[in-house]
Amino acid sequence: MPGGRLWAPLRSSDYRRLWAAQLISVVGDKVDQIALGVLVYEITGSELQMGIMLAISMLPAALFGIVAGAYVDRWDRRRTMIVADIARAALVLAVPFVAEYSLMAVYGVAFLVAAVSLFFEPAKLSLIPDLVAPDDLMAANSLDSVTVSVAELTGLVFAGGLVALMGTRSAFFLDSGTYLLSAVFVSLIAHRSPSAAGAAGGVSLAPIVRETSAGLQYVWSHPILRDLLAVYSVAMMGVAASTVFIYTIALDRYAAGAPGLAVLDGAITVGLLVGSVAVGRGDPSGPVRTLLRGLFAFGLLVSLLAFAPSVQWAAVVFFAAGIANMYFYVPLATVLQQGTLPIMRGRVFAAKQTLSRVLSVIGFIGAGALAEGVGLTPSILAAAALIVIMALFGWSRPHLRAA
Repeated sequence: MPGGRLWAPLRSSDYRRLWAAQLISVVGDKVDQIALGVLVYEITGSELQMGIMLAISMLPAALFGIVAGAYVDRWDRRRTMIVADIARAALVLAVPFVAEYSLMAVYGVAFLVAAVSLFFEPAKLSLIPDLVAPDDLMAANSLDSVTVSVAELTGLVFAGGLVALMGTRSAFFLDSGTYLLSAVFVSLIAHRSPSAAGAAGGVSLAPIVRETSAGLQYVWSHPILRDLLAVYSVAMMGVAASTVFIYTIALDRYAAGAPGLAVLDGAITVGLLVGSVAVGRGDPSGPVRTLLRGLFAFGLLVSLLAFAPSVQWAAVVFFAAGIANMYFYVPLATVLQQGTLPIMRGRVFAAKQTLSRVLSVIGFIGAGALAEGVGLTPSILAAAALIVIMALFGWSRPHLRAA
């Protein structure tokens, strides 16, 4: 793929609007993430509670993510994203107020934010192929990831200082505003998505159950989709555990506080940015093989965290892991988009989101419990081993290697 291809999707005015919406909302998300992690750790001082906090953000997808995908396929995807942004703005704004009363209330709001996000992400990923030329699809997914990485870095510039100087309340206010601004940009997208059920599809349960079942049958009947989602989803237990390790390494092992957490989070985010650009500029052929190699490399890099002697060394490892992450994330999105009928995209992406997040919940809680039970080093090595094993399993499937 020529180097200029990465920017080709921006020729589409609708994609530019979606791109801007992503850039704005993710800035606030990163500030919110840092603030929430610090808030929970300050209140509880518990690695397990941090794992629970992260798991709660995945729980809605584990419970009803696939059903949300069926609704995404019935509704206009642009309108779905606007409503989701407005709802998330209101919920995030409530966090500093409910935190004064109960940590469980904070967890409850986090659950609702994640539930609303179930509709936003599949709608966005399902919409991208409608906004760009087919030859620009891999580049569009790479640029989407570049946007997330740049926005997260921008958020990190504010996060450490903002939380340290002004407290967590300001961070949540900022995040709420970015969701509203994102909704404005999405509202400017001219494209309207045709729905399988028509504009008056409604919310009745019976057809949704049928369409959800059809989505699961569709995934199961396509061996590449079925096996690829299995490999990715099980590996996500280890990937989710590595997210917990960002918090435990910064806040517990090295007692570096919010600045140390921002350094490690920033390192992996820079890696995600570099990896996104590299994938977007690379050869788009053989995306599944690229995915499996990236997953294998990510697992090996996670194992190195067990032996990192300082925050600085851990940051270098997280940077490299961020690059490897994009070599399995971007190809996955591209394979699912290319190999799925347009009317099924919402359900396929929701299936991917549900499966991966069910197992991420296990990874988050398991990593926190294991770190408190047997120590951080064995926990890191166990997570790394799981990721490597799943990459090798995927490589053992002939139809995946050939895809």
